[in-house]
Amino acid sequence: MPPFLFRRIAAGVVWCLLILSLLFSVRASVFAARAYNTLAAKAYTPDEASLRESVAETARQFAVEWATWLGDPDEYAKRLSAFLSDPSAAPLPQGVQRAVAASAVSVRQESPDAWRVNVVLHVERLVKLPQADAYSVPPALRAAEAPASAPQPQAAQGQPQQQAEVPVWRAAVMQVEIPVRTVGGKAAVAGLPAVVPLARGQGKASAPQGFGDAAPDNLAAFVNQFLDLYYSGGNVQNFVADGSGVVPLGGWKLQSVGQIRVDSRENPSKALVECEVSAPGVTAVKQRLVLDLAVSGGRFLVKGLKAASQ
Repeated sequence: MPPFLFRRIAAGVVWCLLILSLLFSVRASVFAARAYNTLAAKAYTPDEASLRESVAETARQFAVEWATWLGDPDEYAKRLSAFLSDPSAAPLPQGVQRAVAASAVSVRQESPDAWRVNVVLHVERLVKLPQADAYSVPPALRAAEAPASAPQPQAAQGQPQQQAEVPVWRAAVMQVEIPVRTVGGKAAVAGLPAVVPLARGQGKASAPQGFGDAAPDNLAAFVNQFLDLYYSGGNVQNFVADGSGVVPLGGWKLQSVGQIRVDSRENPSKALVECEVSAPGVTAVKQRLVLDLAVSGGRFLVKGLKAASQ
């Protein structure tokens, strides 16, 4: 091939590569601009975020008052009047219930001024159990019982004697959907709560992977001593590394330590610990912790303590 022809072909290839590179750069810039515009469109301004928070909090507060039924219609109407211009539109439900905790779990905007908020409520309801079944209920959860001298319900002739009932508090979780409207930047309730199915949780609480070896005996003894002091509020200075930030908890008692697994038996840097603790009024609570470990002067020290996770 003549040299001049080779040079022209080589120059043509170089120019083609430059043109293709330019085209790809322009295409990448277009995609980046589109992605930025998409993210910008989904982002909330400070005012929008504040309004969204106001909608969620209004629904949450209303859910708490709506779900607290103490048997007094006037008291119920007075509480709901903080949210409804006509509280008589929300009659007192039949039953006794009190809301213990509430959290807005989702906020959905249907139009510029119409919203729907889902609120999860932890409630306690007053239910009546046969006296024989009520023995297993802690005394603190029993409502005032009728005196022993009170007349017992009489069974109809030919029927077995009706068993006395004891009112007790029973915990429950419920989810409600609340419509909310916004006018002039302010949120207001737009309807009564509707009970909806409770969303199924997606969390995991099983033990994490990566801890396949049993802890050596000296580490197991160290962990037992450390946790005993940690939960009881004792002095853990000799068990933690400088700058670890680990401070004793206090108010709890270590009942038992189950299995202790480590990431490496020869050179452990992390330990997975399962134990049970107690506190006044609490017999046993299972704990699963991960301890970050260091070795100094031939002995173990705790660099960090955290809840075990997947």
